[in-house]
Amino acid sequence: MRRIALGLLMGAVTVAGVMVETGASHAAPSVSITPVIGGLAAPRGITFDGKGNMYVSESGTAGSDAAGLTHTGRVDKYAWGSKTPAWTTGFDSIYATEDPSQPPDVLGPEGISAMGNGCMKNSPGERNGCQLMMITSESTPGILAATGGAVNDPQAGHLYRLNGATGAATAMSDVGSQMYQFTGDHKSLFPPDFPDSNPYGVLVTRNGTFVADAGANTISEIMPDGTARVVSYIPNENFGAHRDATPTCIAQGPDGYLYVGTLDFVSNLFVPPGLGGLSSVWRVDPNASYPTMPTLWATGLTTITSCTFDRQGNFWAAEMFAGGLGAQPPGDIVRIPFADPTIQDHFGAGQLPVPG
Repeated sequence: MRRIALGLLMGAVTVAGVMVETGASHAAPSVSITPVIGGLAAPRGITFDGKGNMYVSESGTAGSDAAGLTHTGRVDKYAWGSKTPAWTTGFDSIYATEDPSQPPDVLGPEGISAMGNGCMKNSPGERNGCQLMMITSESTPGILAATGGAVNDPQAGHLYRLNGATGAATAMSDVGSQMYQFTGDHKSLFPPDFPDSNPYGVLVTRNGTFVADAGANTISEIMPDGTARVVSYIPNENFGAHRDATPTCIAQGPDGYLYVGTLDFVSNLFVPPGLGGLSSVWRVDPNASYPTMPTLWATGLTTITSCTFDRQGNFWAAEMFAGGLGAQPPGDIVRIPFADPTIQDHFGAGQLPVPG
């Protein structure tokens, strides 16, 4: 059961305002970093709907045992400008202690994605007016196997649709269980870890819903009946630790293709010199099917954990450990113009601790 530095994310949502922009010089632009909301319980995802409402997914907190289950995960909705949730929906959190000298790792609600203008009180808040999807991490069979049957989380690895008006959650697909089965059937793709599943990123588009699985290394389209159709397997590393790439986020580009960021955690931080620069962005055809290979689009990044495109077509990503473990603190965000992925402007170094 893979943990990807999940216990290190900061408990706040911040906003970065660009004050001075630079072009292809790659010099660090001047930015203003402002905390927006604090006191969150391991925030993992953030998204906005068409009306400016903000949704935050939080993995939750650990219990007192070495491993177990709490009900401290949640999704909060904030109206634009408000610091008080309009609603909060609770979910399970699983936790485990892998290093006794460190706090337990906590997993629960992860990626979240919204689309549409209908997430208001006066709308049904469902499919036609508002698409709001959240994915939880791991998988029920994976957790049972990893804990010897001691922990059973029926919510693990599930895709949920949330009602934008009320927060009511409906399970749409057991993505984690399906990817755990897929990696068991395709163990040769990465024998040291498979079977494995850890759904982490989700993207809602006008044409479908897609999930990035950081454990299975798959990008899947979630069909109306809940079937996870594997679109692509993100290739294993041929450098550094020679591990799996660990896809963490999906964004839809101006060309309609999917752009997938990778973590490459061990290679970036624990293979000398450990200064990063080994994460990538892959271009995936959403209409393809496994084993169609993705195309490498951008390189030279560090531990990508989330990503999006803006209206001008720029790709943005959070780099959790940019600068390496020696940075005080590590982390930044990067902007890449769609027309030239070799141009990379970095923002917020030293001001955004381990952004998720």
